[in-house]
Amino acid sequence: MSLISFAIYLSKYSPFGGLLRIHGQDIARIQRIIDPIVLTLVFTYLEPKVLWSTPFASVPFWGLVFVFIVLVLPSSSIYTSYRRRSLYRLIRQITSSWLLILALLLLATYFNKSTAYLSRVSTSTWALFGWCWLVTIHGFGRKFLRWYRIQGGNSRSIVYWGTPEAVASFSSQLTQNSWLGFYIQAWFSPVFPRSDFDVPDLPLCGGGIFELKEWLSSNHVDRLIVSDFNSREMSMQEMIALFGDTSIPVMYAPQWSHPTMRFTFDTIGTQPCFDLWGCETSYLDRQIKRCFDLLLTSIGVVVISPLLLLIAIAVKLSSSGPILYKQVRYGLDGKPFQCFKYRTMRVLDSPDQTIVKQATADDPRITPFGSFLRRWSLDELPQVFNVLCGDMSLVGPRPHAVQHNEIYRKLIPGYMQRHAYKPGITGLAQVSGWRGETRTVSDMENRIYADLTYQRDWSLFLDIKILIKTFLRLRSGNAY
Repeated sequence: MSLISFAIYLSKYSPFGGLLRIHGQDIARIQRIIDPIVLTLVFTYLEPKVLWSTPFASVPFWGLVFVFIVLVLPSSSIYTSYRRRSLYRLIRQITSSWLLILALLLLATYFNKSTAYLSRVSTSTWALFGWCWLVTIHGFGRKFLRWYRIQGGNSRSIVYWGTPEAVASFSSQLTQNSWLGFYIQAWFSPVFPRSDFDVPDLPLCGGGIFELKEWLSSNHVDRLIVSDFNSREMSMQEMIALFGDTSIPVMYAPQWSHPTMRFTFDTIGTQPCFDLWGCETSYLDRQIKRCFDLLLTSIGVVVISPLLLLIAIAVKLSSSGPILYKQVRYGLDGKPFQCFKYRTMRVLDSPDQTIVKQATADDPRITPFGSFLRRWSLDELPQVFNVLCGDMSLVGPRPHAVQHNEIYRKLIPGYMQRHAYKPGITGLAQVSGWRGETRTVSDMENRIYADLTYQRDWSLFLDIKILIKTFLRLRSGNAY
């Protein structure tokens, strides 16, 4: 039995898979009821006699607990489908929502002057239990569901319309992310595949548009996915009319898309539009990030000032030349700024040269002390002053030489979008292993992908996580 046949069998005949398919939304509604009841009952068991008194009446404190849970948890998106979303994001949502509930309860007891009646041990136990309950039910529950999908259960069938290259690429995504639970039941194409076209676990091409019409009239499928096509058989309007004439959910998967694109939906009047690139960070978020940078950098400069002085003296004594190396780099919105580093080479790049050669292993230009600084990332320390000046941030996309920008912006789609954020002393690309020399264009693509992922998923918690990882990985074998 092939993988596709096995998936079809489980999705159709497994009682568990059928239950999830039919009653998925009903199960989420039941969870909305179970969570407040369980958490309130446990609180009542631990704190059975606490009252919340007002000038008008006194009510059991568990009633306040129930109300806050009912109001906060459903609005936190933890009851929605996470089939195509990160479980890490789910845990973040659970944690932030639970902390909000605890803060509201603490605020209520503060204004009510009833904190003395609560047991610290009992309330701490309940707070920990509540978080563990939510993480277990929602986080590990979905983790189990993903494992079940990998086995072939709770799967969703797809009929695909597109070129052989497009369906091969799409099929590889399904194979690499088998926990999503999607499989291609049939596919059709405006271009018949070559005789040597063979993709594992992919059925044979069912034909062209007429075969697709006939197949849709006699088969059931969960989704119809349409990719780009260049066919003389029909126009795009005719294709939309055909797909809109079915009762099957239709998704458009453009082959021209790039992993770094956002695809955020918006409208201008009645015209639907997609935001492909760019990020809109709120003014408050920008100020929070700036305050975070200033606070940590100011403390850091005071703490490491002896180290900064010692390194400056060592650089001066180790070889002739200036202590600092200043290079023009692109910053926020592509505006140039002077980036500071400790000089680590005997020969400095001239400002007017057209090609800046990256440092390589055993590069003869690097001094022995400079090699040590690069190995431990100490040559980047003067950039704390770039942060204080506002040209850089502690965390963000690493600034590249202007000449490298001009080369790679022509080779990598979305390259200059990384300048929508201030450049950083460290970044997601660096802690993900994409620092140092970029020998191939694909190396730089991986770095850009990480930079744009950081912009898309930015949070203060992510900055803290990257900073911690940076300190744990100061020594790098990729830095020359």
